[in-house]
Amino acid sequence: MNILSRILSLCVVLLTLTGCFKEEKQGTHLRIALYSQNVSTDNVQKCTSEIEGYAFCVPKGTKWEVTTWEDALNRVITNKDKPNEQMTEPAIVASYDPEAEYQVSYALWDMRYTVLVIVDKTNRIYATRVYETPMNIPEMKTQLHLYAHRKSGSVNGWDMVNPFPDEKREPLDSTTEEE
Repeated sequence: MNILSRILSLCVVLLTLTGCFKEEKQGTHLRIALYSQNVSTDNVQKCTSEIEGYAFCVPKGTKWEVTTWEDALNRVITNKDKPNEQMTEPAIVASYDPEAEYQVSYALWDMRYTVLVIVDKTNRIYATRVYETPMNIPEMKTQLHLYAHRKSGSVNGWDMVNPFPDEKREPLDSTTEEE
């Protein structure tokens, strides 16, 4: 009986240790549901604009930004501390499906620190976010609201930029009046 209890104890210890040796995976599949509002009287609704998303791998602690509308269209980010330093080749381009619940999808595998960019080509606005990918979380879902009538701002970690804040916008709802 003593030998049996020792074997049983050893089996319990060995089974417990197997969890300590599981492989950790850096990265995630980030899915983003996009919503739009062109004028303040619009209802917020699912975005159906022409969207492009891309991501750059960046060193930890560095600060990067999209400085102009042309840079957003041309996939260029600039180092805030060294304005002559730019990145022009995104590590990945996100997939976009306007019919999906989560329209933008980034496959951020084997990336740790990233700058995410989403460009709304129809409404001429863009959003950026510094994102540290999680360990062992295969999928993350989030939302991004693009307000074309606002100048610029930050919400939920995203910096939304409207380079044309005085541009007249058409309402998304046919029942709302223009501002």
